[in-house]
Amino acid sequence: MTHAVLIQVKLDPNSDIEHRHSILSDFVIPEAKALPGFEKGTWMNDGVGTGTCVVMFDSEDNAKSAVTALTPAVGPPVISSAVYEVEIEV
Repeated sequence: MTHAVLIQVKLDPNSDIEHRHSILSDFVIPEAKALPGFEKGTWMNDGVGTGTCVVMFDSEDNAKSAVTALTPAVGPPVISSAVYEVEIEV
């Protein structure tokens, strides 16, 4: 059954969008795609300082194993992270 990792991080709301997108495109997304069981991911920004990503994996074990890789110490400060079982997807 599919499981999702939901992570929220603190972002500088005044940071350059092109820089953020290049970090995501060049580093974060390729690393996420390389994780075992990766299915898909979505990265979002509320525009006032919180970034949220939802990354889907094929199993609970793969999702739990991915949390550390998706929240590296060199990245933005993590507000929260959790693993959820996906019950319905449309």
